[in-house]
Amino acid sequence: MLTTPRSIISAIQADKDVLYRRTSREKDIPLEEARKMGRGPRMDPILYNALRSKISSLSNNAARMNLPPGVSPVTMKNRILRVASELRVPVTVRRVPGGLLFWQSTDEDIKQAREVAARLQAAQQRRPGARPGRRRRA
Repeated sequence: MLTTPRSIISAIQADKDVLYRRTSREKDIPLEEARKMGRGPRMDPILYNALRSKISSLSNNAARMNLPPGVSPVTMKNRILRVASELRVPVTVRRVPGGLLFWQSTDEDIKQAREVAARLQAAQQRRPGARPGRRRRA
């Protein structure tokens, strides 16, 4: 099948018409809803709903999450923390063999995390001019 410039131009025009019809029918979406929709494709909706219900039901218990094949512990930890921050629930996450363990953070957990963060920041500030991985010759 030979395509002529006119057939290509008419195909492009048809695509523009379809796109215009789709966008003209769209409605405005509230900003909060749009932000949540932007996260949707990166996380499976079933997993998202399971994490929401599990995190919101945490009280005095810890929850264990086995890692699905192909998902790293760091990725799953970030997903748990993202959902917890949306729910405004402080959560502590620990690695265990085969998965992750998480629970609602206590005041002691939060205090310990702040102390560790302060120690790390102090260690970084002590060596302002030193480059990591390079030794000075004597």
